[in-house]
Amino acid sequence: MKNHMLVPQGPRKYVTTLALMLGLGHALPAFAADTIYHNGSILTMAGEAPTYVEALAVADGKIVFAGDKDEALELKTDATEIVDLEGKALLPGFLDSHSHYINALLVANQCKLYAPPAGPGKDVPSIIAELKKFAAERNIQPGEMIMAYGYDDTVMPDGRLLNRDDLDEAFPENPVRVDHVSMHGGVLNSLALEKYGISAETKTPPGGVIVRKPGTDEPWGLIMETAFLPVFEKSEPMTARQEIELTRAAQMLYAETGITTAHEGATHLPQLQTMMRATEAGANIIDVIAYPFITDVPKILEAVPREQWGVYDRNFKIGGVKITLDGSPQGRTAFFTTPYLTGGPGGEENWVGEPTFPEDLVMKAFELVYGLNVPLNVHCNGDAAIDLFLKAYEHARGGDFTRPWNVTTIHTQFMREDHIPKFVEYGIRPSFYTLHTYYFADAHQANRGPEQAAYISPMRDAIDAGLRPGNHTDFVVAPLDQLFQLWSAVNRVSRSGEVIGEDQRVSAYEGLKTMTLWVAEQYGEEDRKGSLEVGKLADLVILDRDPVQVDPMAIKDIKVVQTIKEGRTIYPDPGNLPVVAASTSDADATYAWRAHVCCKVDINTAVDKEWTLVSLNGKAIASDAPPTMTFSSGGRLVIFGGVNRLTGSYALVHDRVMMGQLASTLMAGPPERMELEQAFARVLQEVDSFHVHGDELALRRNGKDIATFRGDK
Repeated sequence: MKNHMLVPQGPRKYVTTLALMLGLGHALPAFAADTIYHNGSILTMAGEAPTYVEALAVADGKIVFAGDKDEALELKTDATEIVDLEGKALLPGFLDSHSHYINALLVANQCKLYAPPAGPGKDVPSIIAELKKFAAERNIQPGEMIMAYGYDDTVMPDGRLLNRDDLDEAFPENPVRVDHVSMHGGVLNSLALEKYGISAETKTPPGGVIVRKPGTDEPWGLIMETAFLPVFEKSEPMTARQEIELTRAAQMLYAETGITTAHEGATHLPQLQTMMRATEAGANIIDVIAYPFITDVPKILEAVPREQWGVYDRNFKIGGVKITLDGSPQGRTAFFTTPYLTGGPGGEENWVGEPTFPEDLVMKAFELVYGLNVPLNVHCNGDAAIDLFLKAYEHARGGDFTRPWNVTTIHTQFMREDHIPKFVEYGIRPSFYTLHTYYFADAHQANRGPEQAAYISPMRDAIDAGLRPGNHTDFVVAPLDQLFQLWSAVNRVSRSGEVIGEDQRVSAYEGLKTMTLWVAEQYGEEDRKGSLEVGKLADLVILDRDPVQVDPMAIKDIKVVQTIKEGRTIYPDPGNLPVVAASTSDADATYAWRAHVCCKVDINTAVDKEWTLVSLNGKAIASDAPPTMTFSSGGRLVIFGGVNRLTGSYALVHDRVMMGQLASTLMAGPPERMELEQAFARVLQEVDSFHVHGDELALRRNGKDIATFRGDK
């Protein structure tokens, strides 16, 4: 067996010179190990086939030896901890290829209600029982809010869904909010509805859903999409102290599933500021890598200059940029080349979905990121979105493919066979989402047909072609459960027990690669993470069994025993993690908070209305022909300035607005109209965000309203 040892540099515990001076020869080790692991399945994840070593030694947070046990024990001193694995498996810590880490802060202190096997939410009685248990354990007092997440209405038996009356009966004195698994809505009881200002008089907005109690206008069940925006908008701000507490709790959610590096997959400036404040306070126990969303890049560059990107600061770094090109296939908002078999989400016929951004804005966005020379993550689900991605990628490079560019496509679910050679040619890494073969297989078969559904996340073909993909949970859409994620890639079995794409199954070892070494390559960190090799960080996970050596169907039942970050146990909580407290000067300061919301929500809110200008720079509009603005669902913007018409492309994503170049007619008119039109055109060039609520829309600059509109269908 080939052994590996780190050659010591510097003075720490190095006693070789002293030993020679005393004539002791090799009686003392060249340097000492802090910890030595042995007597288990120590799977290095290095190489094309499973490779095991007898022992692993750690010092100063790094791996200093991997090889034979006897040689490892030569590094032992009286201070060395010897860990007998007792047959358990030791692997490199799992690396999260894609999730929405920031949402973990939101749910860290909430009740988890995923459906089995991820949680207890199999039916309404189980949900109520779990909520009661949660409230008792947390000693929640009357009047306090009870929050939960993960509710999946699609698996409720006999169509018996959770409703307001269920929650009122169980919790008559507490507002209760149970968020849907999609994070696009939730079920609220009467006190929660009152808190958020939703009642029988509340009209269902375009793109929204308010389920009413039969025979009445009273909200009774799910509130979804645009109708749920008032709930998100009224999210409570957090103090600096709460940010620290929730950061620790959120990172423990990752640690308990063996993850030592987390991914924040669509970061906006307020969320980045939250992570930076927690980092400044020293709250991080794992590594967190953030990818600012394309619409926030200019503001984030002002806060964090480009030269500071890609560099860890106390376990946090900005990794690159995120661009979203379409929606979700199960929600029928993914962008395809052929129509959905079930039509569009609003009953549209011959519906193929649509891109999040118009094509010209996509090209500009890719140009911007390529010019910044930073890694790029691109959300693309449907095959047309992947076509658009490849077109934009080629456009940004302008025919020159010599400069390395680290690009990862997120989800890439409906990749066609003809896409794979292009990914290989360009060195693009797909990050797949094999959990859909379990959670959403039925929806994909209904929406796209059995043949296309069987080819989702084609990991086998991708690996055979030479790609080194990642795999992810997209938490909180799916639970953080790395072993279940691995199980889905190896078995591809649906919730109903059907095999979905048997020819795309991978081995357990290959599946582990998509969670370790290949993800390290995605982050450009293969020199320090992803395998148990000398010189790399001692980011480790101990499992009760070896995934490579168990029956494939048993992989999901493997338990995480211990998670270790740079040589220090972080899960189970050892009770000796450094105490972190906000400075007294800012501990009680409050900061705005907003969770990740689907990009399509705000588009649905603003489209298909004519918006009439009612004020500009704080002054009411008195014109007999005020400017109007119309956002079409196809990404086209039409403006009537009072005299001339302006047309162009747009995208509304979260609270950001992106506008392409506007083309204008060149007509003359009354001086007062021309003056207003020119003032309005100047304001449009200054807009960086927008806010829409019902029939009111505001365009903003630096958080201040500079143009307000009234909406008419």
